[in-house]
Amino acid sequence: MLFSEVDRRLIEAQVFDPKAEPSFEALKACLVWPDECPERISNEGREVLSDLLIVRGFIHRGVPREQWGLDPQFFLDRWAEAQAICLRWNGFRRMSLSESDSAYLMRSVGENH
Repeated sequence: MLFSEVDRRLIEAQVFDPKAEPSFEALKACLVWPDECPERISNEGREVLSDLLIVRGFIHRGVPREQWGLDPQFFLDRWAEAQAICLRWNGFRRMSLSESDSAYLMRSVGENH
């Protein structure tokens, strides 16, 4: 199971805020919005969400799948499994970036890598 029942409920209970501003997560090289990661999620659930954030960051930055780390299939499988269970994660609603968010991401990646 990708998420425990409790973690899934916490993730899906997050209210989507279309006006929220992202922050840059340097270790994952991705943007994260405050309504995407519940505070009380388990460590296991946080790890899976981290993997989803990493994949979305690859997508936002246009990184080819062959360059998705040492085991690209791991990330593809995580992403596919989250979609297969129809996870209602706010992060799936932000697959496209606004011009300002895209510029912020590219500036942040350039400063940190």
